[in-house]
Amino acid sequence: MKRLAPTASLLAICALVITGCSNPASTEGWITPEVPQELSTTQAYTALPFDSFAMGSSEREQLQQGTAALLKQCLADFGLSATFSGDYIQQASEDPKDPLIYQWGGRLGTLPLDQAEEYGYAAPPGGEWSNGAGIYLSSVENLNPVMPNDPTEAAQLAAVMYGPEQGMILGEGGDDQALTPDLIPTDGSGNAPSENGCYAVVEEEIGVPFVDLRDLTSDVYGLTFSHEAVKEKADSWSACMSDAGFDYARFEEAPTANAGAISADTIAAASADVDCTTTTRWPDTFYFVLADYQQQSIDKQPEKFQSALDAERERLDAVNKLLGE
Repeated sequence: MKRLAPTASLLAICALVITGCSNPASTEGWITPEVPQELSTTQAYTALPFDSFAMGSSEREQLQQGTAALLKQCLADFGLSATFSGDYIQQASEDPKDPLIYQWGGRLGTLPLDQAEEYGYAAPPGGEWSNGAGIYLSSVENLNPVMPNDPTEAAQLAAVMYGPEQGMILGEGGDDQALTPDLIPTDGSGNAPSENGCYAVVEEEIGVPFVDLRDLTSDVYGLTFSHEAVKEKADSWSACMSDAGFDYARFEEAPTANAGAISADTIAAASADVDCTTTTRWPDTFYFVLADYQQQSIDKQPEKFQSALDAERERLDAVNKLLGE
C-alpha cells in the first residue's frame, strides 16, 4: 500500500495498537476483577459492554466513505484527487498481481481451525476482514489520504488537506523542505487552502465532533493484560506455542507477526495458535476480565460513552445530508 499522510493525525494510530504502544494503565480507582474458577467456554463470543456504544461496522464504513467523499469534493476544488484509507474502508490493490491481503476480522481467540489451516490469520474471500493485526483498536476517526509516491505531489496533497504549513517535501535523513508559494495549489479563484485545509473545512460542514474513547479503550486493555489471571494464561499459551516452535509472549503477538500474505509459515503459526488457545482456554479468562474493566469504565462516566455513540450517529446523519442522501 502507498504511504499515508505524514501528519499529526496519524500519531493517534499508536494508541490503537496495544502491542508496544502503550504502558499498562494505572490501577488507581479500579477494582481488580475476581475471576471465578468456572468460566463459560463461550465468553469470547459474548457481547462486550463497549459494543453498546458504537455503531456497527457497516454504519461506520458508510460514515468513513461519506466523509471521504466530502473531502474529495474539497480537494477537487484545488484540482487534486485522492484515495482514502480508513479502519472501515477496504482498500483495492492497484496491482492485480499483488493483491492486498487483509487480516481476519473476527475477535482474537476465536479463529476456527479449518480457517487457520487454509488462510492462516488472513481473511477468507468474502469473510470478515480487518485493517489491523492482533489487537488493533479500530476507530472511525482514523481516516487519511493515501499519499502519492512523488514527494512534491504528496506535499501538495498535504497542503490542501491539512493546510499550507503541512506542505512539506520529505527529504532523506529528515531534510524536509516547505513547498514554495508557487507550488501550493489554489482553487478556481486563485485562493490558497485555508489554514487547516480541507480537513477543517469538512469538519466545520459536518458540525458534529467525535467524542474520543480511544484512550479509555486502550486503558482497559492495558489493565486486562496486567491482570494476574490473564498473565498466567498468557504464560501457559506462550509455553504451548514454544513447544510448537513459536516464540510469542502474548496472544496478540502471533497474528501481528504473521499478518499479511498466506504462506506455510503463517498457516503453521495460526494453526498452532488455535490448538494452544483451545488447550489453555485463555479467551475465557481474558474476555471475562476485559468485560469487567469495560463495565467499570462505563460506570465511571456513562454520559461520555452515550455522547460518543450519539455523536457517531449525528455525524452519519450530517454527512448523508451534505451528500444529498
